[in-house]
Amino acid sequence: MKENLFVSASPHITNPNNSVRRIMADVLIALCPVVIAAVFYFGYGVIINIAVAVGACIGFELLYDAGIRGKFKKGCMKHASIKDGSAAVTGVILALNFPSFLKVDAWDLNFYNPNLAEPTVNDMYFSFDTVIMLVIAAFFAVVVVKMLFGGIGKNFVNPAAAGRVFAFIAVSLAAVQTVGLGLDASTGATWLSGDGSVTGGVLLNMFIGNTGSAAVGETCVIAILIGYVYLAARKVIDFKLPLVIAGSTFLFALLFDGLGGSLKASELLPNALAHVMSGGLLFGAVFMATDYVTCPNTDIGRVIFGAGIALITILIRVYGGYPEGMSFALLIMNIVTPLIDRYVYPKPFGYVREKKEKKKNENKEAGA
Repeated sequence: MKENLFVSASPHITNPNNSVRRIMADVLIALCPVVIAAVFYFGYGVIINIAVAVGACIGFELLYDAGIRGKFKKGCMKHASIKDGSAAVTGVILALNFPSFLKVDAWDLNFYNPNLAEPTVNDMYFSFDTVIMLVIAAFFAVVVVKMLFGGIGKNFVNPAAAGRVFAFIAVSLAAVQTVGLGLDASTGATWLSGDGSVTGGVLLNMFIGNTGSAAVGETCVIAILIGYVYLAARKVIDFKLPLVIAGSTFLFALLFDGLGGSLKASELLPNALAHVMSGGLLFGAVFMATDYVTCPNTDIGRVIFGAGIALITILIRVYGGYPEGMSFALLIMNIVTPLIDRYVYPKPFGYVREKKEKKKNENKEAGA
C-alpha cells in the first residue's frame, strides 16, 4: 500500500505541486510579454511603476502581517503571507493597469521640460504623480480588499481591479491627465474616447500595440495572447472564460451598436472587433477575470459571469459617460459571484430529486 496517498476536498487535487507560489510564478511569467511590450511602447517609466507597485503591495502586506496580526515576534518572516507571491502579482497587474505617466492637477509633481506642451519619454524625468496614485491603489488593494478580509483566498473582489478603480475615483478623473509617450502609441486619447474610425490599419495597430491606450498593459494584443496561451497550456486558468468574455463582448457590441443606428452595416463588424481589442477587455479577461477566488466554480456559472462582464462593459462604453468599463464590470460581477455559485452548482453524484424518489416509492408500495 502506498503511503503517499492523500485525501482532498472536491474538486480533488490532481497535482500536489500546484502550490499558490507556483501558480503565481506562472502568472508572472505570462505577464512578461505584456511588460516587454509596455516598456517598448511607453519607455522606462513602466519599470519604475512596476517596481513601486510591487514594492508597495509587498510592503503593505508585510506590515499588516507584522503589525495587525502581531507577527513582530521572532520568526515572523517564516510565516509571512508575501512568500506565496500573490502580492507581487497584484503589484505587476496594478502597474500595468495604469498609464506610464500621470499628471494630477492638484499635485503637479512631474519633472519634465516646462517649455514643451507635450513631453516625450526623453523629456520626462520622473512622475511622482503616478507613484502616489500607485501607492494609494496598492494600499486599497492589499490592505482593504485582501488582508482585512482574511488574506489570499478570502477577498471578495479582484484586488488589482479594485485598487485601480479606487485610485481614480479618489482623485477625480477630471483632475487626472495622461501624457503621451513612445512611438505612435500614447497613454492618452484612445479609440474608445472617439478619436478615430475603425479601419484595417486601426485594427492592425491595436493588434501589435501601436495605438493609444489608457493603461500600458492593455495596448498590445499579441503580448496578451502569448500570456493567455502560456497560462492555458499550464492549466493555470480556465481557457474558456476569456473566450466567453471576448465572444460575448463582440456579440453585444454588434447588438447595441446596431440598435443605435449610428453605424453603417459595413462598420458593425470592424467596430465590434475594436471593442474586443481595445481598452482593458482582453487584459482583464486573461489576467483578472480568471482569478480563482472571485469567479464562479462551475462552467455554467463562468459563462454567466463572462457574459455579465461583457454586457456591463458594453453598456458603459455605449451609453455611459466613461469610455472604458472593464474594471467596473469585473468588480460588479465579482460581487455577484457568490449569488451565481448559490444557484448554479453541479448535481451531486447519485442525487435523486425528492419528488422523483417519492413517486418511485409510491409505485413500489402499489405493486406490493
